[in-house]
Amino acid sequence: MPPKFSGEKLMFRVYDNASPIGYARLNKVSSLRQRSGNVIDMFDPEGFDAYELKMIEVSQNYRKQGVGTSLLKEVIRYCRISNIQRLTGEIKGDARTLRHWYRNNGFKVDNKDKIELLPTASC
Repeated sequence: MPPKFSGEKLMFRVYDNASPIGYARLNKVSSLRQRSGNVIDMFDPEGFDAYELKMIEVSQNYRKQGVGTSLLKEVIRYCRISNIQRLTGEIKGDARTLRHWYRNNGFKVDNKDKIELLPTASC
């Protein structure tokens, strides 16, 4: 299904017939550019909107079948066509497996399990 926008949040859902089997939630964040002297200009026209991937979840019976990957690819596709400049998040769960999964899907992963997808990658 297409994402549902609610205020500052985007919700993506995956269904098997009428039953929800997976979802992803993104929260909108304002990325502010920092200028010299550690001053942040909230009205900088160069500022841009970004989203944070707060959660991606697939029902237990549907894991390891490509549902999560398809869901993540849809999130990335949506970012690309919506001109979203940045997608960030944090790995929660099996960090070793998820680091590999996010890297395979175009994300940069740092040593603190933060993920980031920049426009030059796929967004």
